[in-house]
Amino acid sequence: MAKRPGGNRIRAAFADARQDIGQRQAAEDPAPLEPRDGYAAGHWPGAPFDKLPPQCPVIPLGVDGKTTFFIDSMGQLISFESMKEEGLMKLFRATPNYVYWAWPRFDAKAAAKGAVRINGSEVKKAIACLEKGASTRGLFDPANRVRGRGAWTDKSGRLIWHSGDALYRVDGPALVSSAPGEVDGVFYPRRASILTPWPDAIAPEQSPAREILAMLQSWTWERPKLDPMIVLGGIGTMLIGGALPWRPHVAAMGDKGVGKSEMNALIKAIMSSGLIDAANTTEAGVRQHMGLDALPVAIDEFEAAEDNRRVVAIIELARIACSGGRLLRGGQDHKGVEFIARNAFFCSGINLPPMKPQDLSRFAVLNLGKLEVGDKPPPVIQEEWGRMLLRGLMDAWPRFHSVHADWKNVLRSAGIDGRGQDTYGTLFAIAQLMLGVADMEDCGLPVTDEARLGKLIADATADERAESVDNWRLAFEQLIASPVELTRSGARVTLGGAIEDAQKNGANGFDIENADEAARLAGCKLIREADSDAPHGAVRWLLAVPPKGPMLERMFNQTRWSQGGWFRALKQAPPDLVIRDRGNKQVHKISGATMRCVLVDLKAYDDYMGAR
Repeated sequence: MAKRPGGNRIRAAFADARQDIGQRQAAEDPAPLEPRDGYAAGHWPGAPFDKLPPQCPVIPLGVDGKTTFFIDSMGQLISFESMKEEGLMKLFRATPNYVYWAWPRFDAKAAAKGAVRINGSEVKKAIACLEKGASTRGLFDPANRVRGRGAWTDKSGRLIWHSGDALYRVDGPALVSSAPGEVDGVFYPRRASILTPWPDAIAPEQSPAREILAMLQSWTWERPKLDPMIVLGGIGTMLIGGALPWRPHVAAMGDKGVGKSEMNALIKAIMSSGLIDAANTTEAGVRQHMGLDALPVAIDEFEAAEDNRRVVAIIELARIACSGGRLLRGGQDHKGVEFIARNAFFCSGINLPPMKPQDLSRFAVLNLGKLEVGDKPPPVIQEEWGRMLLRGLMDAWPRFHSVHADWKNVLRSAGIDGRGQDTYGTLFAIAQLMLGVADMEDCGLPVTDEARLGKLIADATADERAESVDNWRLAFEQLIASPVELTRSGARVTLGGAIEDAQKNGANGFDIENADEAARLAGCKLIREADSDAPHGAVRWLLAVPPKGPMLERMFNQTRWSQGGWFRALKQAPPDLVIRDRGNKQVHKISGATMRCVLVDLKAYDDYMGAR
């Protein structure tokens, strides 16, 4: 159990106060007539617009089409399509005197009397100077060169935490902070302040991770050894998701009375102001709150419904965020809005919404059971725990890649595919950074016995991973499960069922004829050829599937494989299952049309399915 910080909490409060004082110091903004850097108002080198004036508090970033991007005098990212005086003053809102010093409009009457008086600013000259400064920076892509709040890495791979009003790094035992700005050519604009790292290094015995894990173990999980650990790893992933190469998501599902509300409250308490929290929301709502931030997202009421379009859009957003993909959406004036999503999601609901295989592979789906009557009250999270977890992960970050590689090797040896290695490997690696090997062993995970550990995880996640089916297999299953009506008997059968009957009863000519007819009615052709690898007289069953045909179009209508998509999907299968290297031997006549087909080896397919 985590020890209370005690005196460390007092030192942390003092460090926070000192940091806050430093950040709140107002920018210097002398009166317009006072010289700056030794230059009188309006008389700096390059005035009025050949180059930027010295120590300009506004930083031009560059241009993109009609849009010009700036960091304003408060450190915020601001863009204009057509800057006017109002926009100019917004850029310099923290240092308004600078505008009158750099681009003064002198009072002519005062000058005639030998006096110097500024009665305004030369707005057009100021705008021309700033626009020219932006043009010299060149083209600017905010999606790649602006980073909001959350965890990131610099060019050296070091973790940076952007809290909104400061950038934090760990340098040895020290937490180093700096003002938001440019790092390695990337801009971190000032934003509203969120969660900040604990100022002191966190010793293992001080980390709240073990206590949080004990709280998570109080829920009724389907897999008591694994699921609490996965949630703990998910919490860590949410905290530093933007810095990770892969951001797996967690979905905790269960009926009413299983404690989902309490779990959401726990997540919110840990993440504090660093959480994008939403219930029954839309993709647009989540996306707008994400913006350029790499902050965690919590979605309650993550539900299947009669109309799943709302939740499917959120799932697609989560898919993009998992891999750090580029997101394009329409904006005002028909102009596209673009940003890169790097957010980790925690979702909860009763019924898991429908997901495509590529989406399921990005989620660790956990099932909750009913809580026993009289179970202990909801856990109480100390307000500093989120900050301490964040600091602990920042301290441990240099070890992440090696620990992550070790976990991926364990999962690979257990037969878990690459996407499963990415998802579960990340979650368990983060949990290890938070807990340490000894505490994971104490919780029942044999971390030091890699073979046993891999088998335990593979067996426990087998059902969940089985739901993540390859695209080619889903397309083939759609084909063989589609019903056809046999002409001779009038029986309504599936193509797969007719072929299975024929394979079992090869001597029964009636079954073989039915299979041939079923294949023909499906727009395919059943082929039997001698099999040199089998006993004498045995045949290999192949199903020739063409790239087009009215019957196939009807079977795949309103699916993702329509308009010939089934053919392209089948070509994604392993080459020993779907044969596509026989040249002219793949050309077959089907329903009077000669077409080049792919050949599905039905015996190899059965063997493949039997090994799953």
